Amino acid sequence: MIRECRVPAVLCLIAAVFTICTLPPTLSAGQCSDGIDNDGDGLIDWQYDQGCTGADDGTEGGIASGQIDNGWTVYEPDTDTRIIYVSSTDGNDAYDGRSPLTPKKTIRSAVALARGGHADWVLLKRGDIWFASLPVKSGRSMSAPFLVSSYGASTTRPLLKTGAKGGISMCCKSHRFIAVVGIAFYAHTRDFNSPEFTGQDGDAGLNVYVGDGYTGKGVLIEDCSFRFYKNNVVQGPGTIRDIILRRNLILDAYSHDSHSQGLYADNVSLLLEENIFDHNGWFKQQIGAGSEQDGGQATMFNHNTYFCNTRGVTFTGNMFLRPSSMGNKWTANEGEASAQDITIDNNLYVDGEIGIGIGGNETAPPHRFRNVAITRNVVLDIGLSRPTNRTLGWCLDINDWDIGMVADNLFLHQVSPAVTDVFAINLDGETRDVTISDNIVYAVRTNGELLILSDGAVKGNIAFNGNALQCPGLRSALIRSSGSLANYVFSGNTYFSARPAGQWFAVAGSRTGLGGWVRASGETGASSQQVSYPDPDRHIAAYQAHLGRTATIDAFIQEARRQSKYNWRKEYTAASVNTWIRAGFGIAGSDPVDRFDPSHRAADDMSLVGTTSDR
Repeated sequence: MIRECRVPAVLCLIAAVFTICTLPPTLSAGQCSDGIDNDGDGLIDWQYDQGCTGADDGTEGGIASGQIDNGWTVYEPDTDTRIIYVSSTDGNDAYDGRSPLTPKKTIRSAVALARGGHADWVLLKRGDIWFASLPVKSGRSMSAPFLVSSYGASTTRPLLKTGAKGGISMCCKSHRFIAVVGIAFYAHTRDFNSPEFTGQDGDAGLNVYVGDGYTGKGVLIEDCSFRFYKNNVVQGPGTIRDIILRRNLILDAYSHDSHSQGLYADNVSLLLEENIFDHNGWFKQQIGAGSEQDGGQATMFNHNTYFCNTRGVTFTGNMFLRPSSMGNKWTANEGEASAQDITIDNNLYVDGEIGIGIGGNETAPPHRFRNVAITRNVVLDIGLSRPTNRTLGWCLDINDWDIGMVADNLFLHQVSPAVTDVFAINLDGETRDVTISDNIVYAVRTNGELLILSDGAVKGNIAFNGNALQCPGLRSALIRSSGSLANYVFSGNTYFSARPAGQWFAVAGSRTGLGGWVRASGETGASSQQVSYPDPDRHIAAYQAHLGRTATIDAFIQEARRQSKYNWRKEYTAASVNTWIRAGFGIAGSDPVDRFDPSHRAADDMSLVGTTSDR
């Protein structure tokens, strides 16, 4: 019998001899839905070509493998790439796995066909489910990695339900040139809200570990989701560099018997770009006033990210939402300059009890953090939900820096009277050569002060210029200096609070007004006035209303958690939210700050439907 199949043209070459193949109808004028192999890689249209982001994508790629197209990494097969297909619904391990018509069934059998040191691909069918972790192998180069990605008509990521086991593990010697793109990892037995919950035991969703004397290089994790794992980890005593996490969802990490982070990294160089971190380090609010872990309670030790002793790290365009404690925690415990070249640019921070802490733990020797730039970030509603039951609302904590810049950031909207231990910026330790400029602090309520300055006698060349500390309607004090103001230089800052003007500043334990502050600090060009901004009360719920959607933070977060390559909405990126909020302060555009360049970016380059396998 003659039958008809509607498949891309490339599959006609491998279909049965009695099959007549016709191309699917053209959905748009884009190359990714025209039935033609436009870039000559042997793969056609968005279901199969890794250069396509959807049926309406205008190009199949045709650019060098590993390059970025519309925010996504493009992969083209090398001349000897072996492509292996896997489907839990259509596959059979007796098949050869070399076409979508003859896929392997289990991930284990598919990866076994891939060759280490080659640019081989393992493609999982979108919409399918496996009960399995993901093994990986090293590839050939940055532009010809071992690739695990997806294929098929569905827009739902392939789902790996790993239970108490880990998602991806790279351990413990050298591993290089690995890309995992568009895969969902779910510790389903740890999800208290799931009927599949069996207990709290678990492992890391992503574990990259390099032993002493070995090297890990060129690992990309893109468009993946990790839910309900204990941690996600990139670390080693060995050398780890050129690690990229781009546009992933890292959600709901918790532990009942140890510390828990959305991402823990030690001794790495890494680029973190446009990821969404939400509700990491806790499943439920701390019951009492301590740090009990049972049931996944929030503690002061758990964070969205925890980075230690890093060199060459960039955070850009990420959302850090609802952590147990900190959005970003940074430590440096191996002496002077044991953390270097850190850029945190244009990220969005919402809730938790601390936004960014770069100082932590050790106090000696000094100058542990060298070359730090914190620019264009929006820090909102810190202290909103009080996960640990503490009364903290700390936006930015600076300690022991050697060369740095904090510029063009917005620290906004802490108005809860229950959250009392609050500051916008705390500058501590033996810090030198740091400029804090053009930041806006607005509507931040505190029982203390918005800017806290420790003894200037152990500082060197600290400049505080052009900042606006504005608290209309709130009785927040503005600056507290606990010691000498030597080595601080103040100029052109604007101050306002609903607190009586003679109490805005605390110098050597005494309250004073602007005049007393100027005499003590030597500030030039200071002014006491309420700045008139176009719309300074913009916040996340208002952003949702601006989009014509449910005007709550929870509704915003639920939409952000739906981001994927096939459901990527610009309005749910940190850059778009930040641009809208900045416009409320009369700040136009979002061009990168270019006044500080440590030159250290990484080099070169939920649906629950389906059947099971890999038990």
